[in-house]
Amino acid sequence: MTRLPRRATLGVLACVALLAGVAVASLVLLGGSGAGSPAARPSAHATLSSRTVLFGDTVQATLDLVVPHTMAATVFKGSPNFQPFQIVSNHVDREDLGSGLERISLRYGLSCLSTSCLNAAADIHVQFRPTFVSIPGGGRLHAVWPPLLELSRAANVTTPVTDGLDSGPAVVPGLQPRRDMYEALGAAAGALVVLLAAWLVLRVRAARRRAAAGRQVSLLQALLARVEAGLPEDVLYRQRHALDALAVELRHRRINGSLAMHAERMAWAPEQPDPEDIRALCAEVRRLVKA
Repeated sequence: MTRLPRRATLGVLACVALLAGVAVASLVLLGGSGAGSPAARPSAHATLSSRTVLFGDTVQATLDLVVPHTMAATVFKGSPNFQPFQIVSNHVDREDLGSGLERISLRYGLSCLSTSCLNAAADIHVQFRPTFVSIPGGGRLHAVWPPLLELSRAANVTTPVTDGLDSGPAVVPGLQPRRDMYEALGAAAGALVVLLAAWLVLRVRAARRRAAAGRQVSLLQALLARVEAGLPEDVLYRQRHALDALAVELRHRRINGSLAMHAERMAWAPEQPDPEDIRALCAEVRRLVKA
């Protein structure tokens, strides 16, 4: 076996030692960076898509929250106070961060068209109120909105714009105002006649429907009277026929399916119908018809 020279052996040992040292140092650095990296914790941050906005335009406000999963549902109750601006749109993004935390981004589209944001002489500085989010178990998150500058669209207007409203009436060649007026009146009269005809048709239809409903009520009342007549024993079959007819009418009018079935059972039962059951049935039908 050939032996390596002493210098070569020392060089190999030095390389091995150097690689081992690099490996150990890497492990130490990785472990230290993992232990010292800040873990995600509850926080709130408020931003605006622009620090200036023209009157009537829309600016986007974003509220970024890092909260526990257990309180994620409470974040969607209510909204921040953006007075005098109004919320015209909203959007929500959610992201699971692990360790029981979740990132929620609430985006609001804001616009102001009220007199509070209208000033032709100068711009308006707006500062929204801070937003607070309570954390279960104590404490709350605090988000401060940056200031917003509302720019006036009429800042450079020094004289009123009349658009020629003080000029005389325009004269169009060939225009005949009197004839055109008569044509307009004729068209209006025709439209009025059409409206009156439509109104009469609707009234006739409504009257027919009321008459049909009245006939149905009269038929139902007649059947109830026949059922409650208390006919003698020798003509009991008439009362049973009236009960069966009442069941058919109740099904036709879809008043109450159980009442129709009850009336039909009494009509076809082997034993004589109980007068108390008949009176209770009729009273319930009358109550439902009035209701």
